Amino acid sequence: MTDSTLTIVEPGFGGWRSADIDEDGLPTDLRFHDEAALSPLDAVFAARISAVDTANDLAFADLGDGLTGCMNLRRAKSLVKGAVQSISDCVTEGQRLLVQVVSEPGTLEDKALTITPRPRLLGRYVVVEAGSRRVNFSKDLPPRTTKSLTAALMDLSREAAIIVRSSAEDIAADAIVAEVRTLTAVLTTKPEQTGRLFARTPLEKALLSAPLDATDIQIEGGSAFAEAKAAAQQHWPDLAGKLSAYKGELAAFEHYGVNEAIEEALAPRIELPSGGWINITETPALTVVDVNLGGALKGRSASDAKVIVNLEAALATLYHLRFQDIGGLVVVDFIDMTAKGATRDLMQLIEKTARTDRVPLQHTGLSTFGMVEFARKRSGVSLKGRMQVIMPAKLRASGVALDLLRRGARIGQEASGGNSGLIVSGPEPVIGWLRAHPHYVAELSAKTQRDVELMLGSAPDVFLRNT
Repeated sequence: MTDSTLTIVEPGFGGWRSADIDEDGLPTDLRFHDEAALSPLDAVFAARISAVDTANDLAFADLGDGLTGCMNLRRAKSLVKGAVQSISDCVTEGQRLLVQVVSEPGTLEDKALTITPRPRLLGRYVVVEAGSRRVNFSKDLPPRTTKSLTAALMDLSREAAIIVRSSAEDIAADAIVAEVRTLTAVLTTKPEQTGRLFARTPLEKALLSAPLDATDIQIEGGSAFAEAKAAAQQHWPDLAGKLSAYKGELAAFEHYGVNEAIEEALAPRIELPSGGWINITETPALTVVDVNLGGALKGRSASDAKVIVNLEAALATLYHLRFQDIGGLVVVDFIDMTAKGATRDLMQLIEKTARTDRVPLQHTGLSTFGMVEFARKRSGVSLKGRMQVIMPAKLRASGVALDLLRRGARIGQEASGGNSGLIVSGPEPVIGWLRAHPHYVAELSAKTQRDVELMLGSAPDVFLRNT
């Protein structure tokens, strides 16, 4: 069980966003649900092996749409039976196969997309996987559920492996079978050309990413709520009853403090209650968290200040790993402590808090040099990766442009400016990206019922034209 019962969903430009709100009203997890054209993560492609690198045991694949995938030997082994010595034993140049994108490189890395030849499609009730033919059930499901579904799914299991999730309990068999049929149809497709075969829509991604224990999923916008409700009623009947329309006066992300949390996460340093602060720096190899005393010494002894700052830094770090979706290796450089029992208290707090993360998270103990290493599963691009590309921080054109469109929609709908047009201003890379994607600008105009003008400016901004 998690600590979140509320999920808010915000439709947007180029994708949707969702966030979980905990019992204290704080946003804990932020998710971006991009259109497939912007992010191919989890999409299934008809691919053609374009090159086989035997020296490094890597295979490169043409995915179509100008995308390149890379598959290592460990993943390629699933294509063949028996002993394998080299990548060339698994694939050959020109070979066609279905693949799935399992991770995207960070924005600091110029790498191909990581792909697997064994796609694994996640539904609300089942997981369908290419490869072995079987039906497995979650151990949490009661015998009555497994018994009723075994016969219905046995024929479909000849096409792929089917894993029935615990969320299938008390769900009508027809809904579960329908989801299995949809997903297995993807894995049994035999296309003749390279290109994307399957990808979830932003709406579907948002609904499927909501925690299973969420009791209230609020959708912002009447039309978006109607669309989500219809999709849930058609595909995921238990989810439909959890959906409600967000009715606040402020934008949902503003009302629940998500935008404020995003601003804090992107700041050069994150302030701690005691007066200390942490800095989170992402690099291609790892993420480094530097813990600093700052003003924590005021009114405290040095020994007490170090303990307090380290405990606050541990909580802040684990929070931001979740909220910013930071993956890979993370090294936290804590302040040296000499107080008796301080190391034990710090590690107990880390152990307890780490269990609340929905993503697999492992950690070491505190080293002689005062460092703790974390390993967190990485899939997509982190929050900072979406908005910044190099250090020192630099705006990422697409991320800033989409954020300007969101701000424009909010201003255009809430302001009492009559028919005043919207001015979207920003540096050349940002405005150039918007000009290259005119359908997003047209969507902003339609949503606000205002003319939209793009203007070069020194800083990103959105405002109403003076009349």
